[in-house]
Amino acid sequence: MYIFLMILIIVSMFLYHLIALHFDSKRTKYILKPGTMVLIIVLAIYGSSLETTFAKWVVVALCFSLVGDVFLMLEERWFIHGLISFFIAHVFYIIAFWNSFILHIMSKTSLLVALSLILFSIWFFLFLLRYVKEAGGVQLAIAVASYILVISIMMWSASLAGSSILIVASLLFVISDAILAYDKFRNPFSAAEHMVMITYFTAQLLFAISVGYM
Repeated sequence: MYIFLMILIIVSMFLYHLIALHFDSKRTKYILKPGTMVLIIVLAIYGSSLETTFAKWVVVALCFSLVGDVFLMLEERWFIHGLISFFIAHVFYIIAFWNSFILHIMSKTSLLVALSLILFSIWFFLFLLRYVKEAGGVQLAIAVASYILVISIMMWSASLAGSSILIVASLLFVISDAILAYDKFRNPFSAAEHMVMITYFTAQLLFAISVGYM
């Protein structure tokens, strides 16, 4: 069953890129984008049976991500709702890491990762700031800044967990959101959604797989 779910997820991801994006089928997008996330959530539940605290928090995070996906598919006025949903998802990922691992926050690795993320986050926010303000004013700028902060904390926490799969998953999530923000606010480009979704789905799939090993 586990392998069957994995195959279904991979097929769903492929069809999403082929039909929903390449052939620009909105109906397929509305089905496969949340549909793929539903399969990923089912995989996480099946693979873990929700026997650990880590699995429970990750599944909750995946569910809020699903809600965020639905909001982001709707009209532009729902963008902030999607942003809030993903913000909450990252909070739950952070809770999962802090409740399931011993994180050595004062280690050299911790400080180096933290410094790198702080510098990148500040640079990237300033890189987007003028365009974000033009799109939604100070309110949207604050929301974007808050989101950058929480996803940075999520990646920092994942890096301290000592699990390669979590590090890769969190890094892919950051890359996905960085591409999405660049495309939305700074410079739209045709391959953006393909790049965003392949990194996003892969990140969420890795989080779902991780619950079976933690």
